[in-house]
Amino acid sequence: MKYLYLFTVLLMLFSCGGNEEKKNLAFNDDAETTELEFDDEDDTGSETESESGMVSVPFEEAGGVKFVEVKVNGLGVDMILDSGCSTTLISMAEAQYLYDKGRLTHEDFIGTAQSSIADGSIVENMIVNLREVVIGDAIVCKDVEACVSANNDAPLLLGNEVLNRAASYTIDNENKTVNFKIK
Repeated sequence: MKYLYLFTVLLMLFSCGGNEEKKNLAFNDDAETTELEFDDEDDTGSETESESGMVSVPFEEAGGVKFVEVKVNGLGVDMILDSGCSTTLISMAEAQYLYDKGRLTHEDFIGTAQSSIADGSIVENMIVNLREVVIGDAIVCKDVEACVSANNDAPLLLGNEVLNRAASYTIDNENKTVNFKIK
Protein backbone atom coordinates (compact mmCIF):
# COMPACT_ATOMS: atom_id res chain seq x y z
CA MET A 1 0.00 0.00 0.00
CA LYS A 2 2.89 2.35 0.86
CA TYR A 3 4.39 1.88 -2.63
CA LEU A 4 1.07 2.51 -4.36
CA TYR A 5 0.64 5.71 -2.36
CA LEU A 6 4.17 6.95 -3.23
CA PHE A 7 3.70 6.14 -6.90
CA THR A 8 0.34 7.95 -6.94
CA VAL A 9 1.85 11.03 -5.28
CA LEU A 10 4.70 11.09 -7.78
CA LEU A 11 2.32 10.79 -10.71
CA MET A 12 0.22 13.63 -9.27
CA LEU A 13 3.34 15.79 -9.10
CA PHE A 14 3.92 15.21 -12.79
CA SER A 15 0.33 15.97 -13.72
CA CYS A 16 0.33 19.29 -11.83
CA GLY A 17 3.17 20.91 -13.78
CA GLY A 18 1.50 24.22 -14.59
CA ASN A 19 3.13 26.91 -16.71
CA GLU A 20 5.63 28.18 -14.15
CA GLU A 21 9.07 28.70 -15.72
CA LYS A 22 11.72 26.38 -14.29
CA LYS A 23 14.94 28.04 -13.13
CA ASN A 24 18.48 26.74 -12.68
CA LEU A 25 17.84 23.41 -14.38
CA ALA A 26 20.70 21.76 -16.19
CA PHE A 27 18.83 21.01 -19.42
CA ASN A 28 19.61 22.83 -22.65
CA ASP A 29 16.74 22.93 -25.15
CA ASP A 30 19.03 23.57 -28.13
CA ALA A 31 20.61 20.11 -28.10
CA GLU A 32 21.12 18.16 -31.35
CA THR A 33 21.67 14.39 -31.52
CA THR A 34 23.79 12.10 -33.66
CA GLU A 35 23.41 8.39 -34.31
CA LEU A 36 26.10 6.00 -33.08
CA GLU A 37 24.72 3.19 -30.96
CA PHE A 38 26.60 1.02 -28.49
CA ASP A 39 25.06 -2.07 -30.00
CA ASP A 40 25.79 -1.28 -33.68
CA GLU A 41 29.31 -2.28 -34.78
CA ASP A 42 28.86 -1.18 -38.40
CA ASP A 43 27.96 2.48 -37.79
CA THR A 44 30.98 4.72 -38.42
CA GLY A 45 29.20 8.06 -38.59
CA SER A 46 30.95 9.71 -35.64
CA GLU A 47 33.91 12.00 -36.12
CA THR A 48 35.31 10.83 -32.78
CA GLU A 49 35.26 7.14 -33.70
CA SER A 50 38.54 5.60 -34.85
CA GLU A 51 39.05 2.45 -36.92
CA SER A 52 39.58 0.50 -33.69
CA GLY A 53 35.95 1.02 -32.64
CA MET A 54 36.88 3.56 -29.96
CA VAL A 55 34.86 6.71 -29.32
CA SER A 56 36.40 9.52 -27.27
CA VAL A 57 34.09 11.76 -25.31
CA PRO A 58 35.51 14.84 -23.57
CA PHE A 59 34.87 15.45 -19.89
CA GLU A 60 35.26 18.37 -17.53
CA GLU A 61 36.34 17.89 -13.96
CA ALA A 62 34.95 19.89 -11.04
CA GLY A 63 34.87 19.10 -7.36
CA GLY A 64 36.67 15.80 -7.90
CA VAL A 65 34.09 14.38 -10.31
CA LYS A 66 33.99 14.05 -14.09
CA PHE A 67 31.12 15.61 -16.06
CA VAL A 68 30.21 14.52 -19.59
CA GLU A 69 27.76 16.19 -21.94
CA VAL A 70 24.64 14.07 -22.32
CA LYS A 71 21.34 14.56 -24.09
CA VAL A 72 18.33 12.98 -22.41
CA ASN A 73 15.41 12.58 -24.80
CA GLY A 74 16.91 15.43 -26.85
CA LEU A 75 17.58 17.90 -24.03
CA GLY A 76 21.20 18.64 -23.14
CA VAL A 77 22.60 18.24 -19.63
CA ASP A 78 25.96 17.64 -17.94
CA MET A 79 26.00 14.38 -15.96
CA ILE A 80 28.52 12.95 -13.52
CA LEU A 81 30.25 9.84 -14.84
CA ASP A 82 29.67 7.46 -11.92
CA SER A 83 30.86 3.87 -12.27
CA GLY A 84 29.81 3.30 -8.65
CA CYS A 85 26.15 3.92 -9.48
CA SER A 86 24.22 0.97 -10.88
CA THR A 87 21.67 3.12 -12.73
CA THR A 88 21.29 6.49 -14.33
CA LEU A 89 19.84 8.99 -11.87
CA ILE A 90 17.94 12.22 -12.45
CA SER A 91 16.21 14.40 -9.89
CA MET A 92 12.50 15.06 -9.65
CA ALA A 93 13.17 18.58 -10.98
CA GLU A 94 14.73 17.23 -14.19
CA ALA A 95 11.99 14.62 -14.59
CA GLN A 96 9.36 17.35 -14.19
CA TYR A 97 11.20 19.52 -16.73
CA LEU A 98 11.31 16.64 -19.24
CA TYR A 99 7.63 16.00 -18.64
CA ASP A 100 6.71 19.68 -19.06
CA LYS A 101 8.63 19.75 -22.38
CA GLY A 102 6.82 16.62 -23.61
CA ARG A 103 10.05 14.57 -23.54
CA LEU A 104 8.79 12.23 -20.81
CA THR A 105 5.25 10.85 -20.94
CA HIS A 106 3.01 8.73 -18.72
CA GLU A 107 4.01 5.72 -20.86
CA ASP A 108 7.64 6.23 -19.76
CA PHE A 109 6.83 5.61 -16.08
CA ILE A 110 7.80 2.05 -15.15
CA GLY A 111 7.16 1.94 -11.39
CA THR A 112 9.18 2.28 -8.19
CA ALA A 113 12.19 0.53 -6.72
CA GLN A 114 14.20 0.65 -3.54
CA SER A 115 17.88 1.44 -3.78
CA SER A 116 20.80 1.89 -1.45
CA ILE A 117 22.49 5.29 -1.61
CA ALA A 118 26.08 6.25 -0.78
CA ASP A 119 25.44 6.67 2.95
CA GLY A 120 23.98 3.14 3.12
CA SER A 121 20.37 4.17 3.63
CA ILE A 122 17.55 2.73 1.55
CA VAL A 123 15.37 5.09 -0.48
CA GLU A 124 12.47 4.53 -2.82
CA ASN A 125 12.75 6.04 -6.29
CA MET A 126 10.45 6.27 -9.25
CA ILE A 127 11.75 4.36 -12.30
CA VAL A 128 11.33 5.82 -15.79
CA ASN A 129 12.36 4.88 -19.30
CA LEU A 130 14.56 7.47 -20.98
CA ARG A 131 13.95 6.76 -24.65
CA GLU A 132 17.32 8.12 -25.73
CA VAL A 133 20.51 9.07 -23.90
CA VAL A 134 23.28 10.50 -26.12
CA ILE A 135 26.77 10.77 -24.65
CA GLY A 136 28.98 13.55 -26.00
CA ASP A 137 27.15 13.81 -29.36
CA ALA A 138 28.70 10.45 -30.22
CA ILE A 139 27.01 7.50 -28.52
CA VAL A 140 23.27 6.82 -28.56
CA CYS A 141 21.70 4.55 -25.95
CA LYS A 142 18.05 3.64 -26.43
CA ASP A 143 15.62 2.79 -23.62
CA VAL A 144 17.69 3.64 -20.56
CA GLU A 145 16.03 2.70 -17.28
CA ALA A 146 16.64 5.57 -14.85
CA CYS A 147 15.85 6.30 -11.22
CA VAL A 148 14.17 9.59 -10.34
CA SER A 149 15.28 10.88 -6.97
CA ALA A 150 12.69 12.71 -4.90
CA ASN A 151 15.52 15.08 -3.92
CA ASN A 152 15.38 18.06 -6.30
CA ASP A 153 19.05 18.77 -5.59
CA ALA A 154 20.24 15.23 -6.40
CA PRO A 155 23.17 15.16 -8.83
CA LEU A 156 22.60 13.80 -12.32
CA LEU A 157 24.47 10.49 -12.54
CA LEU A 158 25.43 8.49 -15.62
CA GLY A 159 25.81 5.04 -14.09
CA ASN A 160 26.48 1.45 -15.06
CA GLU A 161 23.10 0.89 -16.73
CA VAL A 162 24.60 2.96 -19.58
CA LEU A 163 28.33 2.38 -19.06
CA ASN A 164 27.92 -1.42 -19.20
CA ARG A 165 26.56 -1.12 -22.75
CA ALA A 166 30.11 -0.47 -23.96
CA ALA A 167 32.59 -3.32 -24.37
CA SER A 168 34.93 -1.26 -22.18
CA TYR A 169 35.82 2.31 -21.33
CA THR A 170 38.93 4.03 -20.02
CA ILE A 171 39.55 7.43 -18.51
CA ASP A 172 42.34 9.49 -20.08
CA ASN A 173 43.03 12.15 -17.44
CA GLU A 174 45.81 13.77 -19.47
CA ASN A 175 43.58 14.40 -22.51
CA LYS A 176 40.38 14.72 -20.42
CA THR A 177 38.45 12.10 -22.39
CA VAL A 178 36.47 8.99 -21.67
CA ASN A 179 37.34 6.42 -24.34
CA PHE A 180 34.56 3.94 -25.08
CA LYS A 181 35.16 0.72 -26.99
CA ILE A 182 31.99 -0.01 -28.91
CA LYS A 183 30.55 -3.56 -28.81
